[in-house]
Amino acid sequence: MSILSNKHIVTALLVAPLLAVLAWFGAGQLTDEAVESPAPAEAGSSYPLIERSGCRYPGGDCGLSNEDFKLALAITPEGELRLASAVPLDYVLVGLASAAGDAPAPAQSLAGERNRWVYRFPASPASDDRLRVVAVAGGASWFGEAGLTFTEPTDQ
Repeated sequence: MSILSNKHIVTALLVAPLLAVLAWFGAGQLTDEAVESPAPAEAGSSYPLIERSGCRYPGGDCGLSNEDFKLALAITPEGELRLASAVPLDYVLVGLASAAGDAPAPAQSLAGERNRWVYRFPASPASDDRLRVVAVAGGASWFGEAGLTFTEPTDQ
């Protein structure tokens, strides 16, 4: 006697996949939340920037981001901090965590471009220090902090 000759087993083999697919769609409908697009930044509000993972590694690609707002950070061999922004900025303030008593200093735009900024450190920052950045665009400000480990040369 074959197992496929039993009408109950044949029915179960045909119905089970259909029930599984229906349950998968049904669970998706029950748990589906309406995905809202982020609200535009409001003038006078502050938003945090998240440090990207490249900041933690020597020679890494460092940046800060929050949804569509992105800042790419690089330090030149001369000790200049270069910032590239995805949106035009009104101004940028830069400071170091080790200089807790010092006020942040403004960065300068490169050739009048509002997407590229440069800051010259008075002294070369240590790689174990933390960089603090405040960027302002359209009256809203974004603030973030990043490690300077990415400034260390890679071991190759």
